Amino acid sequence: MEKNYGTEAQTFLHFYPAGTDDEDAASQLKVSRDQIFGVQNYAWANLESTHGSKVYVYRFARKVPATGEYVKYGAFHSGELAYAYDNLKFADRPWEQGDHQLATIMSTYWVNFVKTGNPNGKDLPLWEPYNATDKKIMVLDINPHAAQLPDAASLDFLYNELRKK
Repeated sequence: MEKNYGTEAQTFLHFYPAGTDDEDAASQLKVSRDQIFGVQNYAWANLESTHGSKVYVYRFARKVPATGEYVKYGAFHSGELAYAYDNLKFADRPWEQGDHQLATIMSTYWVNFVKTGNPNGKDLPLWEPYNATDKKIMVLDINPHAAQLPDAASLDFLYNELRKK
């Protein structure tokens, strides 16, 4: 940690703790997610929103129904595609009624955004544009809802560390 983060090693460990093997494994997954997908999208959303663009940020949080060894993957990158394009019927998974409702909501958001630049529409949960102050995102799960980005502080930390390099 000290080699990579110097005097900020303890701050890194605050956001990505490693006190036990389980904690270390969870932190490794989280920091990988944040470094590969999170920090650049977070930086982009902050930049664009502060320059007047309407940015709609989401976190796909649905633990995609699975069986066997695939249960461990939970909500994963590309797991949202079957939902966004309302194509659950093409994936052999133990879908629940809530998955079909989420697919309808997500695909409607996507179509609305393509048509108008705004995902919102009749009978949909309100998806507010993101801004760098409130940091509200749409959490896409069985009950889609707006929420503050839960890991904004760790993403700020990673972003600031990248800027130092």
